[in-house]
Amino acid sequence: MKNKKGFTLVELLGVIVIMALLVAVAVPSTFSISNRLKEKMFCSKIDSIETAAQLYGEDHRDSFVDWFVQGEEQFKSKTLEVKTLVESGYLRKDQNEEPFIVDPRNKKSSDLYHMSFTIYVKYNRVYVSFNEEVKTTCGK
Repeated sequence: MKNKKGFTLVELLGVIVIMALLVAVAVPSTFSISNRLKEKMFCSKIDSIETAAQLYGEDHRDSFVDWFVQGEEQFKSKTLEVKTLVESGYLRKDQNEEPFIVDPRNKKSSDLYHMSFTIYVKYNRVYVSFNEEVKTTCGK
């Protein structure tokens, strides 16, 4: 018999099938890792917003004119947007065009930049209350 160099069609098909299986397993897990990373980046941004809001609240306590109800207690409060923190210099811009603060989960959305939250004073300390989406996603 003559020694032929190369691969048979069956061997090539076997390699292609094995590679297809590896890709089928790897791609969904890569997307899962990417989504978890985006969620963590979102929560990190929320932490930054919370810190900036607390600083803003400490400096502007006299402008708290609303009431925030928690259980049976009421606390002086004020509702703001993230936009206010950026405009007043308490939070740095992510980019130079609007939306200046970008949601890592959807880079084109201005939802995070225009997100409202409430700051309130409880026992002489400033707290921040976010919407349900943030509470569910980040445990705030």
